Amino acid sequence: MKRDIRSINFNLIKLDQENVRFGGDIAQNQREAIELMLADPEDAKKILKLAEHIALYGLDPTELQLVTPDDEGNYIVLEGNRRLTALKLLQRPDLCTQEKYYKDFLAAHNEIARSFPSEIECSVVATREDGDVWIELKHTGQNGGAGRVPWDSDIRDERRARQTGVDSIGRQIREIVRDNPEIFNEIAISDIYQIPVTTLTRLFASKRAQDAFAVFIKDRQIQFKYKLAISAPSIEFAIRMFRHEGYNVNDVRSDDDRKTFLSHIPPELSPEHLHQQSIKPTNTTDGNPTGSETGTGKGSSGGNHSGSEDDETTDSGSGNPKTGGGNGQKTKAKGSSKSRKYLIPWSLNITNSRINEIYRELRSMLEVERVPNATAITFRVFLEVSCDDYRRRMANTGSGVYRHDNNKPLTEDDKLAIKITSVAKHLESSGLITKPESKAISRRAAGTQTVGSVDHLNQFVHSTASSPLPSELKDVAEEYLPMLRAIWP
Repeated sequence: MKRDIRSINFNLIKLDQENVRFGGDIAQNQREAIELMLADPEDAKKILKLAEHIALYGLDPTELQLVTPDDEGNYIVLEGNRRLTALKLLQRPDLCTQEKYYKDFLAAHNEIARSFPSEIECSVVATREDGDVWIELKHTGQNGGAGRVPWDSDIRDERRARQTGVDSIGRQIREIVRDNPEIFNEIAISDIYQIPVTTLTRLFASKRAQDAFAVFIKDRQIQFKYKLAISAPSIEFAIRMFRHEGYNVNDVRSDDDRKTFLSHIPPELSPEHLHQQSIKPTNTTDGNPTGSETGTGKGSSGGNHSGSEDDETTDSGSGNPKTGGGNGQKTKAKGSSKSRKYLIPWSLNITNSRINEIYRELRSMLEVERVPNATAITFRVFLEVSCDDYRRRMANTGSGVYRHDNNKPLTEDDKLAIKITSVAKHLESSGLITKPESKAISRRAAGTQTVGSVDHLNQFVHSTASSPLPSELKDVAEEYLPMLRAIWP
């Protein structure tokens, strides 16, 4: 169990000329090994970065070179060839084969020349085979916990907070939501801890999001332009989008991404709108008008507490959770069907593997806002194959599906509008959907100028002029949902 750790003369430590990084190549000598290590410009750039880091901070005390002795009294590096290459170039910058990086290696060499190590501590194994188990373990992932387990974003954020003494913007938002249960609902408080803190930081640290949520950053602390209760509904809505509508960090990476993300928040939940509603004069019992909120918009206290326009109307920044035009009702961030990222976010139990693939694409791959044409066409296919599969299953049980118009058995060749209406009638008679649901689905499918009708969906396949609107597609999918849930219970 004891490790063999030795201080070895630096000049006796050699690069592995059979390094797997070389692909099928084998270096003929040490100079060629360095050349192969630097062959890819991106790799060379990273080795330069490593060399500069070593020149500034020294060798990483948590990592030792893994070496094995050769027949000539030298030691071959099995693990740590990038570090050894960086050291070789710090010792002799003239060995750099990437000319554009030579001056940078020379500058790093000058920084470390007087303190360059003559010996390097290494962990020694007797043979290459003895080292294989450790190299595999290091470079093949977590291996169930036996390998390297990287920090997730929350752990990295906690580390930075301990180092700087200041919580990240994302962590501050989490704590504000958690510490104000009288303002934020239980679901939002639970959900926000399921969103990576770095995602929250990426959103709330942006100027666009700060304007949308009526917050600002002062002395690295998040502060609120109005009462916390004014900003809470829009924040809750954003939390819901991340947790229940399929959005993630990729949807808030760029300014354009954040603009699209924030556009889904209903205008009636915007802090500016709620603030205006809250200061509208209302009549008191004596008939005199009064405002439901006073103050002239002074800055608010930030950090882990919310601020308010008027410090006299709130205790420690928690504020009054009631917003709106003085009616005493709390504004809630209700889910919006049009804010979801994917057309079908609902869970369906689809037994047919081919149809299940189509469903998975609609549920987690085709983003409605980005690819509305592909989404519309795929949804039309999904409707038809779902009806066809239901018809076949019912035929096998002896409870066949019949056309609603002539009572003949429904066939695969019938038009989609007839299939949908007939299947809806069959589901209704089986007690799987209600009569109003059946009528709404049939009316939608059979319409001629109706959004979401089969004629309308067919245009997306055959017409060069018709383009689907993402918001309309989401409405259409919801109307067909009772039928789909009944077909795939």
